[in-house]
Amino acid sequence: MSYFELKDNDVFVNTIEANPDYSFYIYSGSVLLNNHQHDDGNRDSTTLGVDPGHISLFEYNIDRPAGQRIYPFISKAGNKQSFKSLTKVQWNTQFNYDGEIITGSYNMSASISRETMSSPSSKLRALRSALNHYHFWSPSFDYDAHYQSDVTMINIPSIFYGSSLKKGQVSLKIYLEGALIAEATDANRRGELIHDGNVIGTVLYDEGMLLLTGSTVLTQYGTNQTRDLRWLDFGEHLFDTSSMDTDHLSASFGLDIQGVSQVQNMTILAKAPEGMLNHSNNPTYLKKSVNPLEQYHTSSYEYIEKRREVKNIVHSEQNLGEPPFNKETYISKICIYDKHRRLIGTCKLATPIRKSEAKEYLFKMKIDL
Repeated sequence: MSYFELKDNDVFVNTIEANPDYSFYIYSGSVLLNNHQHDDGNRDSTTLGVDPGHISLFEYNIDRPAGQRIYPFISKAGNKQSFKSLTKVQWNTQFNYDGEIITGSYNMSASISRETMSSPSSKLRALRSALNHYHFWSPSFDYDAHYQSDVTMINIPSIFYGSSLKKGQVSLKIYLEGALIAEATDANRRGELIHDGNVIGTVLYDEGMLLLTGSTVLTQYGTNQTRDLRWLDFGEHLFDTSSMDTDHLSASFGLDIQGVSQVQNMTILAKAPEGMLNHSNNPTYLKKSVNPLEQYHTSSYEYIEKRREVKNIVHSEQNLGEPPFNKETYISKICIYDKHRRLIGTCKLATPIRKSEAKEYLFKMKIDL
């Protein structure tokens, strides 16, 4: 095995910015994620094991029946390891100290949520510092001027967007009987959601929150057109149909976002120089002897292996004779070691590369950090 030391110019760390797109369509209290219909599994209610409109973290338990799902577990011991969902009282009283197994459950999932707040609301007051952080962008973030009445908060988990929502790529739409009647966007990239020139809410990009304050009546709907539809009603009855009037099913809502996700990766350049890496210790690299007993000579004082010839594997399109000899090997794996020569990574090639003495190669490997 040959070892090569990586130089400073052989290792690069890059940051890739991705912009994932997600679309939520809310109707009758249900959510369609990216316009995907509910997928019934063969052995479970859903293929991913999560409710419709949710994203599955790590996508465990794909179409597994209820009795055969994988789950996290911890053995109760003196190191006091536990799950975050368990309190100290539960950990001390509900499990014995004889190594009892504490189990959790998968799948973990996430989706958007909706909450209505009115001042003075403790949750609304908790957002005051975040609103002040965005206040230099627009006066619409003034807590005292715009958030002293009803507010509808749409919360977007960070698994959908990464580090922040992308400015200028947030869109809210309201449909009535399938027809678009209103749309608000942050086209100015200042966190203002604007509909017909009026600010109907704000976007907290880093926190993944939409705060809707628009109370102007857009239209009437429901039985005999008696229900007022406002921006405050966006996402009405999200995942909660217990108090939903069937006459209000004609309204639906759409939310389109784009995130900013920064992923770091490491690029490693491995070189196979000319005239090197052309010998192998694999026994098949040598010619097979007719009599295996003649491969070595031994006595009371010495053990000498006889010289064996390297097998000529040079390809020739003619069958007139053996082609000229050239040492060739096939590179199928590249291993990465630390300074103590401990293996820390392996890169396997999909197709082995033929290496001759006259050729040199540069292999480019990428690792997500």
